[in-house]
Amino acid sequence: MKNLIQILMIIPLVISLGIMQDKSNNLQVLDYESERDLKKYMKSISKDLGVKCKFCHDLNDKSIDTDHKNIAREMMRMQMELNKSFFALLGDSLHVHGEMPQISCWTCHRGSKEPQLVRPKE
Repeated sequence: MKNLIQILMIIPLVISLGIMQDKSNNLQVLDYESERDLKKYMKSISKDLGVKCKFCHDLNDKSIDTDHKNIAREMMRMQMELNKSFFALLGDSLHVHGEMPQISCWTCHRGSKEPQLVRPKE
């Protein structure tokens, strides 16, 4: 009986430690309510750039800053600023979408690590 009580007292501690470890650290640009939404957004970036998580992150500690992570932050800031300032003012001039036009990583990268700066030859 004593062992059962000890186990029941330890379970909440173990659960809370697991939740605390799952909390994202060092988020400087993104503001997501849930870990799930953050991971969904990060997967979209991964697809847009055609890379895996390790391209920007140290997989042993994702909070560590890397060169690619710092570049990604600047690109996210640029994207957010353009979407907020330019595209919000532009609106949907053709009135064909229910939402404002938005740019994303895909707009320039098209599934490649490097942005496509030159139009492909037809």
